[in-house]
Amino acid sequence: MRVYERRPEAARLRRRDLLRAVAGSLALSAVGGLLAACGGGTSVTPTPAMSAPSPTAAPTTAGSTNVGSSGRGEVVVYSWYQKWIKEDVIPAFEQETGITVKYLGAYASNDEWWAKLQAGESWDVFIPSTSYVIRAMAADLLTPLDLGQIPNYKNLLPEYQNLDYYVKEGKTYAVPFDRVFYALAYRTDVFSSPPDSWAITWDKTHAGQIALHDNAYSRVAYAALVIGDDPLRPTRWDEIRQKLIEQKALVKKYWKDYQNGMELFINKEAVVGQLTDGRVRMAQDLGAPVGWTVPKEGALIFIDTFAIPKTAKNVENAHKFIDFLLRPDIQLKQLRGMRYDAVNAAARQQLAPDELKRFEPPAGAKLILGDLAPAEVLQKASEIWNEVKLA
Repeated sequence: MRVYERRPEAARLRRRDLLRAVAGSLALSAVGGLLAACGGGTSVTPTPAMSAPSPTAAPTTAGSTNVGSSGRGEVVVYSWYQKWIKEDVIPAFEQETGITVKYLGAYASNDEWWAKLQAGESWDVFIPSTSYVIRAMAADLLTPLDLGQIPNYKNLLPEYQNLDYYVKEGKTYAVPFDRVFYALAYRTDVFSSPPDSWAITWDKTHAGQIALHDNAYSRVAYAALVIGDDPLRPTRWDEIRQKLIEQKALVKKYWKDYQNGMELFINKEAVVGQLTDGRVRMAQDLGAPVGWTVPKEGALIFIDTFAIPKTAKNVENAHKFIDFLLRPDIQLKQLRGMRYDAVNAAARQQLAPDELKRFEPPAGAKLILGDLAPAEVLQKASEIWNEVKLA
């Protein structure tokens, strides 16, 4: 199992050899669905590339820059993180650059933009999750980035720069910006200290008060962790199935919508379960006694990125938009607005110590990049989960 271990002094990332196994697979909808409604994704577990490309190693591909009403061209944006992009980013970018932004709106899952690109539709900047970046690189659906035109790339945490997930033949095709923890959530008025194991979600003491994500891969992955199996490449499928059947009798609700999952904790219907770190922070800001943690077995994380599709018509302005998005003041708005964990060192440095602490996982936490689960594992997880729900 490959993990990203958060050490107190700095994060260090282990190299992965799974990437090519994931690339090109047609069965990634299970991972795409994980991030569809969380308001951002996203998504994690980085590793520096074997040989990091120079900032200008990936030249911008040809693409005309259409002239908008401002006379400085336009850029067409398609994304999730809609509140942040639409309300904070676009008005400021247009005012500062004179470039007109055409906003296509938000998609509900990675599968939506994937289908549109396959059909030849065009836009300039979007936010794919890492698993789909790997898939799109293999299908030749992305434009290589010229990092020389994205100087704010240097603002990323060092361990999130030059990741081999996004590099093909020496060219970089996406830049990470945000990570999403699929964390263990708990009521702080029930637990005096954070639970230290996912086994708490099998504890009969909390029967009828456990809330979990209705997602095949995350359910299988956490059962695998509890029994000591590899969550990225499980082998003990019969044990996982039985473990999930045992848990089912204790669960109040398997939630599909992230808002609903959060409300279960806010309304004190759930005392422990799974929720994203961003949603826990939202609940806390609404006054709910909720916390999140990474148990000793580890937790899934997912990385969201900025990328330019191959069909882009405004490649130069797309680079300008991505560079703007990576500015610390703009990333700070995401941190405080969407409440997901930006991997932007310059933005994090602007947070007060108590504010930054809300975004930090426990020291030594094992963070497992769910984006790297192979297609055959996602397919098998779906089969097992269907069997569990019918049991």
